[in-house]
Amino acid sequence: MGIWREQQGWKASGSSDAATEPWSYFIETVASLPEAPVAMPSLMEELIAFSGVTRSLLEAVEAKDGDTRGHCERVATLSRRLAVAAGCHSELVEEATVCGLLHDIGKIGVPDHVLKKTDRLTDEEFLAIKSHSEVGERILGCMPELHRIRAGVRSHHERWDGRGYPDGLAEHDIPLLGRIVGIADAYDAMRSNRVYRRSMSRADALNEIANGAGHQFDPELAVCFLSMMQADHAATSFQFPHGAASARRSA
Repeated sequence: MGIWREQQGWKASGSSDAATEPWSYFIETVASLPEAPVAMPSLMEELIAFSGVTRSLLEAVEAKDGDTRGHCERVATLSRRLAVAAGCHSELVEEATVCGLLHDIGKIGVPDHVLKKTDRLTDEEFLAIKSHSEVGERILGCMPELHRIRAGVRSHHERWDGRGYPDGLAEHDIPLLGRIVGIADAYDAMRSNRVYRRSMSRADALNEIANGAGHQFDPELAVCFLSMMQADHAATSFQFPHGAASARRSA
């Protein structure tokens, strides 16, 4: 792997610029985190086999939407951690990680002026933004080895209450990968500066996740996420959703 990474031009993990390289950051992060029951299994190998294509796609997305640089890597890490916290088996942890990395790949198909617009979007522009989940699924459809994450990419903007897109799915009809990545994506988006707004504080973002439990988000996964983040930042103040209890589950 070290030789292969060097051939691909990846920076060494000790470099101060290592985190700016999506592939070195992603693979080395996954490999170095002890709680992840993943040791370069099949989907990771398949991703590496298509590294030239997928790396180019990710770089194209970041070139179009510079404000989201690093977003996909952070969503991949949060998705992996949430899958572990929810008690998912190792294969699903692996899929959640890769799905998090590639969830926004469909933004390649969204016009630049829409992605970078600072004013309120028109209905037509909002439809263009919403199309990225379907476009992402179609792009991955060209790579059969990654078919296991296509449903998650398509459904990461579905809502527990059925008011999401593109299919208006609700509750457990939403693929589990989409429910996991949806929480990780929403949290990191709130914590990031965008052209149309400033980032939220950690406490405010976590309160939004708590308030969305049972509405926007899978309530059990939301509680797992809040518990995970509370363990990381014990001083952060937020309210667990009413009536919710911490839970681990297998999937």
